[in-house]
Amino acid sequence: MKLEGRFWITRNGRNLAGQGRIELLARIADSGSISQAAKTMGMSYKAAWDAVDAMNNAAGEPLVERAVGGRGGGGTRLTSAGQELIQSFRRYWAEHQRFLDRLGATPQLAGLLQLTERLSLHSSARNQLIGRVLAIHPRGLNDLVVFELDGGQVLQAIITRSSTQRLGLRMGVELCALIKASWVHLAPVEENPAESRLLGRLSELRCFEGYCEALVELSGGGQLVCGLPEVQVVSQRLESGQSVQLLVDAEQIILCTL
Repeated sequence: MKLEGRFWITRNGRNLAGQGRIELLARIADSGSISQAAKTMGMSYKAAWDAVDAMNNAAGEPLVERAVGGRGGGGTRLTSAGQELIQSFRRYWAEHQRFLDRLGATPQLAGLLQLTERLSLHSSARNQLIGRVLAIHPRGLNDLVVFELDGGQVLQAIITRSSTQRLGLRMGVELCALIKASWVHLAPVEENPAESRLLGRLSELRCFEGYCEALVELSGGGQLVCGLPEVQVVSQRLESGQSVQLLVDAEQIILCTL
């Protein structure tokens, strides 16, 4: 996989120079003429001059100036600030390219980007948690997969033995857990603490026509959306800022590998 990206230098929130503007400055330096540099780049003189004017204004000092006694009795040249900008940009741009090359060569990133693309296209589950397998325990024809989330909390999922084999699950393998909001049960921490649970803080409640959605900030990082009836919100006096526990049936967690 190859990553590509744009690189710009800004000053005080204003775009100073990108690859195109730097190339224009370099051609002005070579030709001694804005019109000639514009011609070689397939630009109009006005577009080239507007770019130079924008760079001068953004830099706070002239990058290009008129030269007396140049070609044909006069011409254009770069100031020392203009020359320094070209050198700095090319140095930073080379580092930027090396960074992208190293990032694109990272296997974990390639898998995560591929997973993100697939999930955005094919999954309606809003709860997508990244974790790592801690243990796999046989349960008849199924397996109980114990995995740790990036934030340090632990969940369990029950999947078929054939799914374990097809996904290549083993200790240390990275995975993603998909959980529909309607599969998550929310309760105050004080209510019947469960062994398999996620802890967090209720950050937002949205209710409509007797049904509510709760957004929970998980301890250690991450978010989870939970669906619940409005009568539960009232009876348990749930409110933003409250500590809660989230319970999910191990058989209602879908696992996929990164």
